[in-house]
Amino acid sequence: MDSMIEQELEQASNGTPYKRKVGRRSSPFLSPHFVHSILSVYQRRKEKMHLPTCFAVAFGLTTSVAAVQNPHKKAEKFAKRSEAIQPKPAANKKRQTTSLNFKTEKYAVNGTAIPEVGFDIGESYAGTLSINGNASNENALWFWYFPTDNEAAGDEIVIWLNGGPGCSSLDGLFQENGPFLWQSGTYSPIENPWSWTNVTNMVWIDQPVGTGFSPAAEGVPATIKNEKDVAEDFMGFWKNFMETFDLVGRKVYLTGESYAGQYIPYIAHYMLEANNTDYFNVSGIQINDPSINEDSVMIYSSAVQHLNKYASVFALNETFMTSINERAEKCGYFDFMDYALHFPPITKLPSGPNISAPGCYVWDDIVTAAITVNPCFNFYHLTDFCPYLWDELGFPSLGWGPNNYFNRSDVQKAINAPPTSYAICGDDSLGLDSSPPSALGPLPSVIERTNNVIIGHGLLDYLLLANGSLATIQNMTWNGAQGFQSPPTDKFVVPSNPGLDEVITAVLYQGSIPEEPVGIVTGAGVMGTTHTERGLTFVTVDLAGHEIPQYVPGAGYRQLEFLLGRIPSLTYEGGWSTGNGTGAFAPLGNSTMRRV
Repeated sequence: MDSMIEQELEQASNGTPYKRKVGRRSSPFLSPHFVHSILSVYQRRKEKMHLPTCFAVAFGLTTSVAAVQNPHKKAEKFAKRSEAIQPKPAANKKRQTTSLNFKTEKYAVNGTAIPEVGFDIGESYAGTLSINGNASNENALWFWYFPTDNEAAGDEIVIWLNGGPGCSSLDGLFQENGPFLWQSGTYSPIENPWSWTNVTNMVWIDQPVGTGFSPAAEGVPATIKNEKDVAEDFMGFWKNFMETFDLVGRKVYLTGESYAGQYIPYIAHYMLEANNTDYFNVSGIQINDPSINEDSVMIYSSAVQHLNKYASVFALNETFMTSINERAEKCGYFDFMDYALHFPPITKLPSGPNISAPGCYVWDDIVTAAITVNPCFNFYHLTDFCPYLWDELGFPSLGWGPNNYFNRSDVQKAINAPPTSYAICGDDSLGLDSSPPSALGPLPSVIERTNNVIIGHGLLDYLLLANGSLATIQNMTWNGAQGFQSPPTDKFVVPSNPGLDEVITAVLYQGSIPEEPVGIVTGAGVMGTTHTERGLTFVTVDLAGHEIPQYVPGAGYRQLEFLLGRIPSLTYEGGWSTGNGTGAFAPLGNSTMRRV
């Protein structure tokens, strides 16, 4: 086992893929572990609950230190946990058709004919659009668009991008914030009551060219070498998309996670530079657990600091802990973070510590040690333990799970995807990104021009660390000042929801198990800390890993509400903006559509 780990880590210096997930939650009055126990009993007692027929128990690890702005290309699978409870079926409600016309009918998806999905997912459109005009031989990007019936969203459209680089945004749609979910360890897809489509019009896009269902056209190779290339291709596609679906003039919001922290600020910057609000009316961005700075800052400088905070989870022996702390001290990591996390900032930070100095690859050694203690250690979510759960996305390679759902020909046909050998993540769509990290490039300008930027972080993420983002913020200058003048100490409040309350009440006080599951447990109460200054909001989520909407969907949902102006702040203690303030439990609707 040790030799395999050493080989994997050695390969990391050449640059390999990255990422993975899923979740847990808390109650405002019970510990998360106690709630987890209740829900585990609940699931076992359900007579008709389907269990996965096998588990992938092998493991692997690769990390990338090949490029400072590409710290985490997807590695071999760290499988995710899923404790989703299927929501109570709601009466089917016919949606108002908003987007079907002669231009869009070829993209219409039959919401009742998605393989393995036993319910109507509602009105949606999917397919490919060229990045340059409408020539059929051009490279194109694939999208899946879900218009909402929420009247508050009439003048807006929200984009979701996954990272990688080279990871399909179907990862987000299918296991994080889309209208239906198929999470690890679950038998079949379920409706997602916390789908972002309840709030607004959503489109998930595979980009850049070479990602997911957006392969390069035959004889037209992708030539992406930097973020300017990424943005130019995306803007060409986006103009076609806006015209096709008659969305010209809408406010545009960009959201995503991980390496999308590199994509999104650059795309937003070039959209704003175009000075064309018909197509590129950027009104805000939200980036979670983002790659925005060099590895030395985002990963290594606070790696031992984070280890010490969660020492009981890592459970490493005293000898290792003493040694790794001594090395961090010698490498200058503690001094750097003490200097960086000063409020207000003292002055501009020096460059990050030299991670290539002898003994300074501390993160790699911590992960290796953690795997020795816990063979199923998941740096995307620290509190995961064995066994790995069956994952229909086959993430990141089919060797770790069943045949990839989106690699099925019937699924590809149903969602108007080009016939291709689909993988959730690839490793060659961008190569070595020659652009500076976004925080050292366009991010400060995007904050100034939108005054609406959210940087979120799951505290159980051990790939891109929250203090790395905070140190980066303290070294940025925007809207006339450097960094935050005060530390993030405000309470991040997530409203309660009927799903969690009803299950706990029934189990604890009525001595019964509810006959029907009542909702995905989302997390509620004080879920972290937040701070807003001069158009930038930083927020941490206590129980989330690398993918906030998947681990703590209520937290991701709340951030979206704030981004769109539905609530005044992340400290707001009022109810949800959907479901009459009680929650997000909206029916998916009816996909029967008539052309208008």
